[in-house]
Amino acid sequence: MARAAIRRRFLFVGNRGVHYRRTGKGPPIVLIHQSPQSSAGVVPLMQRLAPHATVFAFDTPGCGDSDALPKRHPRIPDYARALAETLDVLGLDKVTLFGTKTGACIALEYARAFPHRVQGVVFDSLPVFTKAEVADMTRVVRTADGDDAHYLMPFRPVWDGSHLISTWSHVRDHVFWFPWYRREARARRQIDMPSPEAMHAGVLDNFRAGDDLRIVVEAAFRYETLRAVKALRVPATFVSREEDMLFHCLAMLPRLRRHQVIRPLGRDMGAYYAAVTAGLRGYAKGLTAAESAVKPPPRRTTRFFADRAGDRQLLFRHREGTGTDVTPLVLLHDAPGSSRQLEPLIEVLAGARPLLAPDLPGSGDSSALPRQPVVADFAKELRSTLVDIGGGRVDLYGEGTGATLALALAVLWPRGVRRLVLDGLLLPNAAARRTLAARMTPDITPSWDGAHLYRTWLMMRDRHIYWPWYERRREAIRRVDLTQSPAALHDRVFEVLTAWSTYHQPVQAALRHDAARDLPGLKMPVLIMATEGDPAEADVARAARMAPDSRVAEVAARHHEKAAAIRAFLTARSLAAR
Repeated sequence: MARAAIRRRFLFVGNRGVHYRRTGKGPPIVLIHQSPQSSAGVVPLMQRLAPHATVFAFDTPGCGDSDALPKRHPRIPDYARALAETLDVLGLDKVTLFGTKTGACIALEYARAFPHRVQGVVFDSLPVFTKAEVADMTRVVRTADGDDAHYLMPFRPVWDGSHLISTWSHVRDHVFWFPWYRREARARRQIDMPSPEAMHAGVLDNFRAGDDLRIVVEAAFRYETLRAVKALRVPATFVSREEDMLFHCLAMLPRLRRHQVIRPLGRDMGAYYAAVTAGLRGYAKGLTAAESAVKPPPRRTTRFFADRAGDRQLLFRHREGTGTDVTPLVLLHDAPGSSRQLEPLIEVLAGARPLLAPDLPGSGDSSALPRQPVVADFAKELRSTLVDIGGGRVDLYGEGTGATLALALAVLWPRGVRRLVLDGLLLPNAAARRTLAARMTPDITPSWDGAHLYRTWLMMRDRHIYWPWYERRREAIRRVDLTQSPAALHDRVFEVLTAWSTYHQPVQAALRHDAARDLPGLKMPVLIMATEGDPAEADVARAARMAPDSRVAEVAARHHEKAAAIRAFLTARSLAAR
């Protein structure tokens, strides 16, 4: 039997964005992950339930890709109300619930507060802490750098990148001990060390949550679990595996009602999934899933996924227009990275026309193309996706690697691209392209010691001060100010680490492509531009000579100046589509 596709989606509860995964057909089952994970952590369970149910897995507010709650110190009841509001938006009046660890606390409170909306619940490793444990894990420890948390470490990106390794070490210690800071024999966990790839995924979960992680975890610590269990009136199953850090909590549960059971499980994952799946399917019988349409709020940059063949999806950032010009401006980001790095420019350009910025295939949260794609593959994928989601013509902007791909797309789709902006288009000769391709995108496969994190940090930082970044010689120095904050640089590094196995694909495709050969074939007005100090600055005049109908602009690196040049070009009357 073919595996059901799991699709990622966004919805909005007022102005609060909620990211979720959805799959399957049948009665609605809602899965709530542990923190600091995201809905990606319950994908294996989704796959097993998909043949029998419509499965929803939401990122908890402040974790994954969901916005945090607009409250300084939310508690578990706040997260339960947020879940109710989310299900209201989708039109799901009654569901079956699954929650694990922190997610089990949210599921418990939801089922306690809204019993008429819950047909049954499976709780996995529901936390039960004593007052002494809560006091110990939430206490604040004075350090030389100021207040620091004991269990709940703060997250602060710093220039030297040491926060990357400290997070790796922190996640690693969670494997060894519980609590992680009690490095004692009695606190040692009897489990195997996860693979470097699994450790990497755990670190990324911490990065996604950032400092919001402390908020949701502290809420779970302070939740009065036993009181809520005593008040629970819906059918429920409490499970935990023998090797789980919270397995002992099953023995701390109070006496349950007749239709509530405790099921201790061994170490076998197959038996665990079988028990959970059977419990959820049994509770879900007779329910129906009728979803409501979800519309994003205006005047805000939102995200959505465009579905492609199989399980593939492309992430888009989108800003609605407020004027009469419905022709979208599509922006292609530089690589490595994602469309997130274009958000400052999108905010400045926002106004009359719609804006669309995809994560390039293989970058950020967009699925990769098969094999090692060439520029033509990217152009075809982007064209077909834009046709599917809009169907009409577009204006097109590309930056760096995105400029090479935008150029190829304009040549492939002359009737679809009305005007073209090439920002930072590189035109290296064949020998330079071979040299750049050999060294520009090194292997960043997760390693057991986390060293790949620091290598990626240095690579992305040195891109700003050397060209090429790997030369690190006097002749390669870029004479520009390094204006990025540690947090902004961390965001860029995070986007690369998210796509660690495919981040190289658009870069390699662009470097192996002779963009100069595409310029004479353009059939639309073109603006060729570069910011001061950009490696492509020397290629602007050459590119302008080769493009039939081109203008040139050289601007400072500030987003307002760049946006002004783009806006003036796209709105000039003399550039009406031909």
